[in-house]
Amino acid sequence: MKNWIKHIIFWILYSIFLFFIFDLFSDFKTSIIRTFYIVSSQIIVFYVNLLWILPKIYENKRYALYVFLNLILIAISFYFNSFLEKFTPHYLEHNDAFHRFELNSINIENMYTNVISVILVVFVSFFLFAFQKRQQQDAKELAIISAEKTFLIQQINPHFLFNTLNNIYFLTYKKAPKGAEAIMQLSKMLDYSLHGENLESVTISDEIEYINNFISLFKLKDSSLDSIQFDYSKVDSKKRIAPLLLIPFIENAFKHGNIETSKNSFIKINLKSVENELIFQCVNTFNPNKIVDKTHGIGIKNVSRRLELLYAKNFDLQIEKEKNEFLVTLKLKLND
Repeated sequence: MKNWIKHIIFWILYSIFLFFIFDLFSDFKTSIIRTFYIVSSQIIVFYVNLLWILPKIYENKRYALYVFLNLILIAISFYFNSFLEKFTPHYLEHNDAFHRFELNSINIENMYTNVISVILVVFVSFFLFAFQKRQQQDAKELAIISAEKTFLIQQINPHFLFNTLNNIYFLTYKKAPKGAEAIMQLSKMLDYSLHGENLESVTISDEIEYINNFISLFKLKDSSLDSIQFDYSKVDSKKRIAPLLLIPFIENAFKHGNIETSKNSFIKINLKSVENELIFQCVNTFNPNKIVDKTHGIGIKNVSRRLELLYAKNFDLQIEKEKNEFLVTLKLKLND
């Protein structure tokens, strides 16, 4: 529902409520007139504040002028309301008690009815303005975060493609018959990447399937590679996580590891859940003298930033390097 429709509905309901309150203590015509002038003055003061004084005066830190203008509005609305009060049957009936309207004969009842209600509207307009500014700021920050998350997840694809195409190049260069199979495997993974890009979360089982496909694609180069372990037997696969969150760590383990050149090398990936926490570990051996391409570290920086944006303080990432082993431990608190 549009805001202006909400405002109209509010003022109509508020007028009806105010009329019934007045009708309890005075006649019908007096209640109508009082409702009219009080609601009219409140509407004028409210929207003058909301649309002009607050954004143009208060926002520019001209606080003295802000207070002065509102005092003028309060005074004008009081005299306007007091003038119209003289046309009510209640006033005419009790003319002797009210006397003529003069500054030194201000009725206490009118003071409360008119002035206090207008002051209240001034405060309401201020808080609504502050609330709207907060909403606008939150929406702006959310848009920035959303744009950054989109950029980060899109950045994964080129990084993944670079590594995977290297593998396919190796197969085709060696004229291996598994080259076509590798291309088919890659197309499935790209399909998941493209669809995952538009999702806030995926099931852990989807992420596991993606990781398995990645490992299978890597093994196409050499079926004898048996030093790669992926254990996910103790994970609740129905839980949900952000898409493509774990693969950068695994990519780096393959890219910077030495499983193809050393007999004692390995890559061990473990994924388990303990109550409402997901624990991911990836450890790999590496050769400190190995020369890697210029994209070194892109995946890790990417996923670290995504974790900050998506999980705030609900994660713990530890990256350790000891001798010839590299260990990544990620703990995520998951929603039910």
